[in-house]
Amino acid sequence: MIEFNNITAVYSEESGIFNLDFHVNKSELIFLMGPTGSGKSTVLNVINKKIKINSGSLIIDGKDVTKIKRRKIPYYRRKIGMIFQDYKLISDRTIFENISLPLQLIGVAKKDILYSVDQVLDKVSLRGVLDSFPNELSGGEQQRVSIARALINNPLLVLADEPTGNLDPNQADEIIDILENISNEGSTVLMSTHNYPLIKNRDKRFIELDNGRKIS
Repeated sequence: MIEFNNITAVYSEESGIFNLDFHVNKSELIFLMGPTGSGKSTVLNVINKKIKINSGSLIIDGKDVTKIKRRKIPYYRRKIGMIFQDYKLISDRTIFENISLPLQLIGVAKKDILYSVDQVLDKVSLRGVLDSFPNELSGGEQQRVSIARALINNPLLVLADEPTGNLDPNQADEIIDILENISNEGSTVLMSTHNYPLIKNRDKRFIELDNGRKIS
């Protein structure tokens, strides 16, 4: 599903990733481990086409997207769900509006939006919040909303950038359980984290980075 073939992507004098090789299988949940500044977010931004590749090749779902044309990037990104540490919810929009926004932007019919929102809320085990605003929810609930929004387009690939960083241990475990269920249902999930104790008992592969290089 994801293939990094000797990728180097440098976005400042000493920051980036260097000669990175790894693969992620379809429907796999894999952890991207490393301290702050190790290159985890750079990997996710390379996949999401926010950082250009200097050398190497990127294969997504069997297609070489290394030099995808700029006009095609918005369509490419529709296949990717993004989850962030700070949720990136719109504070003056209701939870329904936050989750449904990606579908509204591409002109999906209202009845189909209602159905899709209902489906993704089931996946994150969240009910009774559609008319609420983000600041009325706990951090764990806000992250569930963020995940629901990431799933609204039925993505092939979900990229989670430190999604448990602002949560307590119980909430963090619940979020990883949700991500594991998402992968079991068919989406490929790549989650970055610096918190090894959080994932050490999970029976999943992890890729460890340091200073932009793979060390395990």
